[in-house]
Amino acid sequence: MRDFQATQQAVMSHPQSVKEIELKLRVAPKAIRRLAGCHLLRGTGRPLSHRLRSIYYDTPALDLLRQRIALRTRRENGAWVQTVKGEGTVLAGLHERAESEATVTGPEPDLSRIEDSVLGAALKRPGIRDELRPVFVTDIRRSRRLLKCADGTIIEASIDHGMIRSGDRVEPVAELELELKSGERAQLYELALKLQEALPLALENRSKAERGYALQGMHEESPVKAQAAALDPEMSVSDAFKAVMSANLAHLHANERGTLAGTDPEYLHQMRVALRRLRSALGVFSPPVAESKAEPLARQLKWLASRLGPARDWDVFVSDTLPPIESEFGAHGELRAFGARCSELRRGANANARRAVRSRRYQRLVLRLAAWIDAEGWQLSAQAPEAGALQAPVAEFAARVLEKRYQQARKRGRRLAKRSPAELHRLRIAIKKFRYATDFFASLYPGKTARETLRRLGELQDILGAMNDAATVAGLMTQGFRGARGKRVLEAKGILLGWSRGRAVLLKQRLKGAWKAFRAAERFW
Repeated sequence: MRDFQATQQAVMSHPQSVKEIELKLRVAPKAIRRLAGCHLLRGTGRPLSHRLRSIYYDTPALDLLRQRIALRTRRENGAWVQTVKGEGTVLAGLHERAESEATVTGPEPDLSRIEDSVLGAALKRPGIRDELRPVFVTDIRRSRRLLKCADGTIIEASIDHGMIRSGDRVEPVAELELELKSGERAQLYELALKLQEALPLALENRSKAERGYALQGMHEESPVKAQAAALDPEMSVSDAFKAVMSANLAHLHANERGTLAGTDPEYLHQMRVALRRLRSALGVFSPPVAESKAEPLARQLKWLASRLGPARDWDVFVSDTLPPIESEFGAHGELRAFGARCSELRRGANANARRAVRSRRYQRLVLRLAAWIDAEGWQLSAQAPEAGALQAPVAEFAARVLEKRYQQARKRGRRLAKRSPAELHRLRIAIKKFRYATDFFASLYPGKTARETLRRLGELQDILGAMNDAATVAGLMTQGFRGARGKRVLEAKGILLGWSRGRAVLLKQRLKGAWKAFRAAERFW
């Protein structure tokens, strides 16, 4: 306990620039007492509990928000402490960022006390000091303790309970922060997984600053699309795999809140895309990433995909497929009744998808996957040939993978005009696999050729995807017309099938041109 207080006093006395590594977990407010009493959080001394009232500052033009910087002052242990935090990285609740702390004389910021040169430079625009204004406050009761793991790793566990306030707007805060003070990062994940077995904890990607800006309406959320990992030709295969998986996991988690809100179906679509990219990456890098190492996680990813898939199918059908049909044949009573039933089925499928994302199984999946990526679990107990392949330069590996995927796609597309719906489905899968591999490795190949290949693959995938959507109409009809009989029902079914088959014919004509352009494209690898 004396060591803990001495560390805090050192921070108070001298400006410090450090790299903060912490795992954030949300907890239901009603579970705060259970969390505080959990035996896994019994530290080396009595918990230190105090109130933290922080004031966050920015300019009227939100210069700090645009630079992804948070500036606050906080009354702590009888002194005012100023903290500046940079953007850093966030992966499945693990926040890693630069942080500069120093004492100041009062609640007003003192930019001269910023030790970190990068953070300080971002705040040196002429006049910015005079423009800073309070934008929101946090009022938190924090209970923190130091935990010492068996391997000597030291973790500071802080239970925060309180609120973020901006004018009349208030958002409650109930979370656990596990900050690495020294030792191994893996211990953060290990402790979090043990805590999840006892308590309903969820990963939290947003900082209090982000939540404060969102409360004011200054930080608008929107569906997040995939961002390709930046790879270097000198990278090892293992490092490239880690970068690709990290980017895909970040994509998945970034769309979680929007999916749960249920206001925009694009969030769920992006979660499905992230899942496909995660599963594709396991295939692209296997071998040398052994299937046995990835299989438990792959099985859980498949489970999640099965829960999100029906919701996306109904979203596309109700939002894209049905409207033009209803516009043309809207007077048909059975077709209107079918549309109403489909909307009901869509709501049910989306509720099931949100239930899966809200589940403890999902939260454990994301945390386990993050831990596996961070610890490079695919390298554990790797045999000599496999280990050597993992450390080989990624550029050579990428060229082999791309050539293989390219040839598979070419093979599936031969005699395209004579391909059956089932064969076109297999072509769609081959194109999708080649596109994901191309996207993963495109940063290794500067120039326009790789981007042009991605564009042509995207066009092919869109056409084949639309053809697949048309092919699913029969299955969705079975659910939408369940229990309905009569001549008018048969007429409505005929309208839907005729429309979808006509659309498939038109799409197949477009497919010929897109396939010809793809075949004519120059290899970039």
